[in-house]
Amino acid sequence: MIVPATRPVHDEQLVFKGLKQGLTLFVPEREPFGHWLEVLDQQLNQAKGFFQGGAILVELGERQLSPGELAGLKKVLAQYRIRIKGFNPGLRKKFNPRPEKRPPATTGVLLVKGTVRNGQRLENEGDIVVKGDLNPGGEIVATGDIIVLGALRGIAHAGAGGNVKAEIIAFTLAPVQLRIAHIFSRAPEERKGRQGPEVAYIKGEKIVVERL
Repeated sequence: MIVPATRPVHDEQLVFKGLKQGLTLFVPEREPFGHWLEVLDQQLNQAKGFFQGGAILVELGERQLSPGELAGLKKVLAQYRIRIKGFNPGLRKKFNPRPEKRPPATTGVLLVKGTVRNGQRLENEGDIVVKGDLNPGGEIVATGDIIVLGALRGIAHAGAGGNVKAEIIAFTLAPVQLRIAHIFSRAPEERKGRQGPEVAYIKGEKIVVERL
């Protein structure tokens, strides 16, 4: 089934995005900040270390942190050896432009060492390479290509912003949903469980999958 996409990229989830400024944590403005600290702790615990030892930027939107909330954020991050290198107020509005017909310029590759698990969502302005699996309930969004060196069983959106030349490649391609630019597709039942590297790309006005 291939139909025009209607689901917008939203900002009501706690999301790590790889931007040209660096890896950025986007904290939604709704819900108490303490709620998002609990979600962050759970996500980092499930990530099994592929964020550990790094420095991140934090995007809070219009939210103003109290000294206690800032201390709580630093405490959670410190448990995973992550430090804050700065804040990016207002960056949220710049990341999700309206789709363009011309392919947007990519800015780099986000390398994810480990499995993207249920409830995790990663985004990057550029390509994403996952050295592991994309589990059901997990989601990755890239303005460029997506490469999964394992099983892709979640949601993958390549070419976000309008890049119709983007591709999705995985060793096992059995997604909940594939999306490239403005077109998305669910994997036919007969494809689920097939082994061997495959590539998905846009041909005409639909997504096709071929073996590599």
